[in-house]
Amino acid sequence: MKKTFIYLAMAAFAVVGFTACGSDDEDYVAPKYDVQLPLPQNAKDAVAFDNIKNMTSKGKTLAGITFTETGNAILEVAGDYISAAYTYADGIYTLTGAANGTIKDNATKGTSTQSTNITISITVTIDGITYTFNGDAAADKETATEMVSNTDLNNICRLWTVKGMSLSLSGDVSMMKVYDSGDLSKLGKDANENGANLDADELAELNKIIQSIEFTKSGKFFLNYKEGGENVTQCATWESKDFHSYVIDKISEANKFITNGSSIQVVFNAVGGCTITFSTKITGSKNYDAQLIINLI
Repeated sequence: MKKTFIYLAMAAFAVVGFTACGSDDEDYVAPKYDVQLPLPQNAKDAVAFDNIKNMTSKGKTLAGITFTETGNAILEVAGDYISAAYTYADGIYTLTGAANGTIKDNATKGTSTQSTNITISITVTIDGITYTFNGDAAADKETATEMVSNTDLNNICRLWTVKGMSLSLSGDVSMMKVYDSGDLSKLGKDANENGANLDADELAELNKIIQSIEFTKSGKFFLNYKEGGENVTQCATWESKDFHSYVIDKISEANKFITNGSSIQVVFNAVGGCTITFSTKITGSKNYDAQLIINLI
């Protein structure tokens, strides 16, 4: 099995987003279904501009910009995702950090998907090289997928930090263990000690530390992890009918660990955290069921 375990564990990526305290914590708070969390400070300004036309610099294309509910501007430049901080006033987004400059939205703010024109004046630094994007451009404007007043949509659309996770395997391989971080390498080591038979390449695939995940009302989520000492951001999209179960799709090419159509379940709690659960059946030389739970705050 190029073991399905790999994207069970990496579904941590899809799962990372949500949990409060584990059951072994002194401050454990049971999950609930009627939680209303306070809105993030930039909730009213969040929007995404996709399929930006004719914006290139030194051979790299600026394809999209997402302004998240928690004040992050995440730019897609030639398949890389670069994060900067932003502020918004009078139709202008001002970026600071790895990207600097302004994006002006030339259309009326709204909650529906629409084509629009934007004016771009930014510089972006990637691997020590600066790229400059200037001028007017057409783009697809993606805003809220549902009414902004939807409580569960408001709850999920924010930046979540990993508090811990737990892994349960049953069948030919049996184990259950709780972890106090998002270090996926520990999952592989413990699974092997319990007979999962992951090889060296598969263990290397798990040499990542999940740090956070960010959901947006424009239907995206961004996975933030550390690999080889470097911070990496990857992107995917989500769909949901009830904002408790999410289907993951359109995963960025460099992300090998979540399969299109994977689903996760989310439960919030009263102290502002949530729990994400991912379940899968692993088949191959050994057959077993696996459940990964990620706790976030």
